[in-house]
Amino acid sequence: MTQPEPVQVPKAWRTVLQGALSAISPGVLAGFVSGALVGGLGGRLAMFVLRLTSSDSLHGMQTDDDFTIGSLTGATLFLIAATAFLGILGGLLYTGVREWLPKPWRASLFGIFGAVVGGALVIRPEGIDFTALQPLSLAVALFIALPGVYGVIVSVLTERLIGSPSFTASRWRWVSLLLLLPLLATGPLGVGLLLLCGLIIAANRSDRVTRLWCLPETVWAGRTAFGAVLTASSVFLALDISKVL
Repeated sequence: MTQPEPVQVPKAWRTVLQGALSAISPGVLAGFVSGALVGGLGGRLAMFVLRLTSSDSLHGMQTDDDFTIGSLTGATLFLIAATAFLGILGGLLYTGVREWLPKPWRASLFGIFGAVVGGALVIRPEGIDFTALQPLSLAVALFIALPGVYGVIVSVLTERLIGSPSFTASRWRWVSLLLLLPLLATGPLGVGLLLLCGLIIAANRSDRVTRLWCLPETVWAGRTAFGAVLTASSVFLALDISKVL
């Protein structure tokens, strides 16, 4: 005689929220820290190096992002804050796709993804950063390397936090809620990633969503989409590099 399937009792919403925070907060905090360090401080350091290797006549000129070459101003603090919050987008994205990436290669794959996609977004053949600064090959290399390093650090930090029982039970999880609010101002991408947070919350409330996300068919579909974005970005990056160099 077939036994009836056990009835699943829905989890309390407080339990759901705590579970969701445990799932997304490592990516949020890792993205915030990595964005500030690599994108903000690393970006300014890269511009400082390029200022030293370029003509002195560029001192005082405005870059494509309205920063003054050779000067440390309040705009630098804005850059660090902006890249920190943009870094959260990458942290959320990594949280969403990490189960689709082979575990031993997660940091390397997300680093490559960051370098290619980030490089394609940052390198502007018509901008002063990639026409006036010298040498152009160094400018290109630095602004491909920075998002690549960011991708690796986000992956490593996220995995460390996920694997830390003390973190997943700490109050730091609740900080991620405050850090997510500014994403609403970043447009469709930020809204889309907040919807991803909603999906993670749903996954914590229903085990069926979790199983669906980790099905072999879903994993391979996700890997295919990941590879398609990487391939398309590689083409755009190659075209931009050919125009710059």
